Amino acid sequence: MKEITLRELREVNGLVVMDFFSPGCGVCIAIEPKLEAVEKDFPSWKFYKINTVENPTAASEYWVFTVPTIIVQMDGREQKRWSRYFSLEEVIEYLREIDETER
Repeated sequence: MKEITLRELREVNGLVVMDFFSPGCGVCIAIEPKLEAVEKDFPSWKFYKINTVENPTAASEYWVFTVPTIIVQMDGREQKRWSRYFSLEEVIEYLREIDETER
């Protein structure tokens, strides 16, 4: 997963999964390798991680108040969000549904 800044993020289109994290967040650290594995299963999606400590403006602009937060976007529009306590299986299931619709 590529780490990205707010300026770069504003220019991204298509199917996007954004992982807002903090380096001191234990849950964030624990799900990172799992998200990287999910990324490999969805090659048509762009996966990005946003460090909320280094990019507080990005967190603010996307209304992220807790980490981890995962946001799914399609062509710049938010479709779904998960914050704090969630199952990666929920995220995977949602991505599969969208992936099938987009084919």
